[in-house]
Amino acid sequence: MMRKVSEIMIKDYITVDALCGMRYVQDIAQKTNKDCFPVTDNGKIIGVLTRGDLIKSHPNRIVLDAMSGSFQYIGADESVWKAKELLEDEEADILLVTQGDKTIGTITKNVIDIEIGKHIDLLTGLYKSEYIIYNSLKFLGQGSEISIIFFDVNNFGYIDKEFGHTVGDKILKETAQILRDNAPEGTYLCRYGGDEFVLLTKECAENCKALAQSILNKVKQHEFYGNININISAGIAGGRRSKPRNGNMYKIVTNLINLASLASTKAKKEKNNLVLGYSGIIDEIAI
Repeated sequence: MMRKVSEIMIKDYITVDALCGMRYVQDIAQKTNKDCFPVTDNGKIIGVLTRGDLIKSHPNRIVLDAMSGSFQYIGADESVWKAKELLEDEEADILLVTQGDKTIGTITKNVIDIEIGKHIDLLTGLYKSEYIIYNSLKFLGQGSEISIIFFDVNNFGYIDKEFGHTVGDKILKETAQILRDNAPEGTYLCRYGGDEFVLLTKECAENCKALAQSILNKVKQHEFYGNININISAGIAGGRRSKPRNGNMYKIVTNLINLASLASTKAKKEKNNLVLGYSGIIDEIAI
């Protein structure tokens, strides 16, 4: 489960006055092991003193002249993924966490990197499922329709038993790389679990069908480790609405993923390799 900003923020952050001398702040940094300080002027935060500032600035300079960092505000209840986006897109050095009109903590890039690292699959280097759920909710919140393409490696259990888990891991890494290389800009990819991968896009269902088929062909053409013949199946859900969806958005996303998973299973059983939608009994909210 992805945590909120308030759960990982630095609560005991230290602010420094803009007119303080750098020697004073450098001494504080050494004693507290902190390397990023919000800078205040008459109680208002006006900038950030970064680790680089602390290293390169002469001790006799004042903070106001030495600071070079930028900051952005973020609400305490926002997702850690949102914090990551702000730090990257806005090129901020630090995030100030707010609750109402009060600043209650800070978030640094190091804090985010540690937390996000927990959501990266160590084998493939892809993000885990929370990444897809967050971005799906973001798209839906913007009024966009979404499509889910669910990929599943065929007969992976047999491969694991016949060639061993080490070989199976190599197959999964190669599959992940093919998916990564062929995921268009603006889409989001994750390892959903085991031999399953999910691609999120705002494309309509028919366009997703062409994209999925292209990726299936890339996998089929690839020479895998040990010359093992590998095929994958794909199922697609969503991408059919022209108006924004209503209701419980989290339930919509999980139902869409489930629907795409069922479609992938159907494709595997029928050896079609690709199924658009699913005709079984499922909550209509996901169609």
